[in-house]
Amino acid sequence: MQVTIIGSGNIATVLGRTLLLKGHTVAAVYSRNAVNALRLANELKAEALYSLNRVNADADVVVMAVSDEAIREIAPALHLKDRLVIHTSGALSKDVLKNTSHAYGVLWPVKMVRSSMQTLSPVTLVVDGNNAHTTEEINKLALSLSDRVIAAGDLLRSKMHLVASFSSNFANHLYQLSANFCEKEGLDFNLFLPLISAAVEELYQQHPAQIQTGPALRGDVNTMQQHRKLLEAYPQMEAIYVLLSDSIRKSFHG
Repeated sequence: MQVTIIGSGNIATVLGRTLLLKGHTVAAVYSRNAVNALRLANELKAEALYSLNRVNADADVVVMAVSDEAIREIAPALHLKDRLVIHTSGALSKDVLKNTSHAYGVLWPVKMVRSSMQTLSPVTLVVDGNNAHTTEEINKLALSLSDRVIAAGDLLRSKMHLVASFSSNFANHLYQLSANFCEKEGLDFNLFLPLISAAVEELYQQHPAQIQTGPALRGDVNTMQQHRKLLEAYPQMEAIYVLLSDSIRKSFHG
């Protein structure tokens, strides 16, 4: 399949690499940053485009792998008739593309994507289209990239995006706070990586409620008071500690 990619950031880069690995062709790469467009185009053996006017209907698919704000800005400037156009946002409605083409939709990778990755796999891909035929075409593309594909409309995809925020973005922020605490208190955050990995591995086998542990679950007031005392110099962490401890208590003890 011939694909034109709009964007040169994390998702554009790793999606482009994955397309090549799976036997597709990246025909062209467009970016508002000419240097980035040329860099990614060279890597993907594609043509670098520096003007939206040159994004035409030659490719089978045009993928908008840019931020939600950029999608809103770029979509009205594109008029690709019946060419398949998709964006990669989990939060943005597919209908932002309704004036761009008669065939449009979404291919959203449920993953924290970094340009250092060589492929999206393993990844869950969420697909949607403006009609059944378009959805099927996007689904075929997704299945060529991953064995984990689900169709979800705007509302369900928004709910999935919310879950991703809680389970990944928020969890990672807690890791960041923990790492910062370790740096300031002379601890090695790497010592806790086996603990984190073990918890994630257990999630493949059990519901999160079954593996919850800690002083809040046990109602261990003395330990929680000790923790809060250690956090007196870290008011942001203390506030989060209290909030999450209270949430755990309510979840298990009402």
